[in-house]
Amino acid sequence: MRKNRIVLSLAGAGLVVASAIGTAGSAAATTATPDQASPSCNYTNSEPTLSRGSSGTAVKQLQCELNLSLSPSSHTPLNIDGSFGPATQTAVYQFQSCAGLSVDGIVGPNTWGSLDYWYQSPNYVC
Repeated sequence: MRKNRIVLSLAGAGLVVASAIGTAGSAAATTATPDQASPSCNYTNSEPTLSRGSSGTAVKQLQCELNLSLSPSSHTPLNIDGSFGPATQTAVYQFQSCAGLSVDGIVGPNTWGSLDYWYQSPNYVC
């Protein structure tokens, strides 16, 4: 029994260290979710069609709007890093599904329009 407790304790310590290292490694990316009561995603007004592999300021805007549109209890807030990778794609799929849009992972005019509404709403789409 005692040996198991030590192993579990060390495993827990390892998780803490891994978490701290992960945070330090991504210092350039913003992980904070803006306050839902006063949304402010001011990266750009440009709303180009985006999909996995896209990058830049418009992706930061997308990530910010997704963080404000999806409940933190239903998805892990995205790093606002401007890179449309797997986590952003998963959040886009979830948003599109909850908003009643075609679930294709492509952020075009319909998805942007819905995001523009939901990120400024006092409620989450889901």
